[in-house]
Amino acid sequence: MTRFADPLWFALALLVIARIVLLWLDRRARTGAFGFSALSLVAPARGIRTQTSGIPFALEVLALLLLIAALARPQRVVRLASSDRFGIDIVIALDASGSMAAEDFRPRNRFAVAKDLIGDFIKGRVDDRIGLVTFGTRAATRVPITYDRRITAGILARTEIGEHGNGTAIGHALATAVNRLRTSKSRTRVIILVTDGVNNSGPIDPRVAAQLAARSGIKVYTIGVGSEGPVPLPIQRQNPFTGQIETVYTHIRGELDEPTLNAIADTTGGEFFRATDPRALGRVLQRIDALEKSRLTAPKREQIDELYVWPLAAGLVLLVVALLSGETLWMKVPA
Repeated sequence: MTRFADPLWFALALLVIARIVLLWLDRRARTGAFGFSALSLVAPARGIRTQTSGIPFALEVLALLLLIAALARPQRVVRLASSDRFGIDIVIALDASGSMAAEDFRPRNRFAVAKDLIGDFIKGRVDDRIGLVTFGTRAATRVPITYDRRITAGILARTEIGEHGNGTAIGHALATAVNRLRTSKSRTRVIILVTDGVNNSGPIDPRVAAQLAARSGIKVYTIGVGSEGPVPLPIQRQNPFTGQIETVYTHIRGELDEPTLNAIADTTGGEFFRATDPRALGRVLQRIDALEKSRLTAPKREQIDELYVWPLAAGLVLLVVALLSGETLWMKVPA
């Protein structure tokens, strides 16, 4: 961002404009009509030097405007994230189990849609630290909480279904996210848990993990994704006749454990949301974004680069050129 620290100096530009107007009026007042017996008598006066006699004055005006701009102190301002600021620390726990490949969020599956919408959510949290946990049969921290949204979004984009097995370890994922936030000094700590299933893997019960989060002062928002009823699920299998891997579809019925997700949210002071299509999931993330705005107590740090030296140098050079040219190439001889 570029700004002027002392913009009131631009008022001097009015004096420059006034001078231009006065000179123009003076020249017009002194212009008269003279009679000549032949045009050849005045032809020499129409040389290139005469036609360009206004260049020194134009250079002088431009030089003055540049000097005024230098006085106004142009600055380039870069806002920096500060480690001592108190935004919100957020960990997103994303289900990457096999059922997230269900294609009821057409034209893509649940996992692809969730990744895109969570990526948009991350980009909007400028002042917050974001972490990422993905889970299947087991949970793993993909990104510790960080201000670097680019890294978080990049790793999120590269996550794949089935990386941690095809089970759904909701309790393990929640405990892992709590562990990432437990030592955080942020005043507000939030977990966003996105899943489409029921806890069927891992050594930790989701309700126990929720109690751990509550004792640590961590709020959990739970999002259950997936439409109700049978949904198409692609399966890769080998054709017994050709030996080639092919995709076939089967239909599964959603097994979302809403009571447990509700209990997790209630225990920690968060909320449970149901998202049955891409638009609903987008609205849920927007709602959470609005609920959890940053509360900052430390001022933003700014890096300020002074740019006045450039118009100052250019203005001085043009002023010297204007003065020298007025005394040499376009020197006026008094009548």
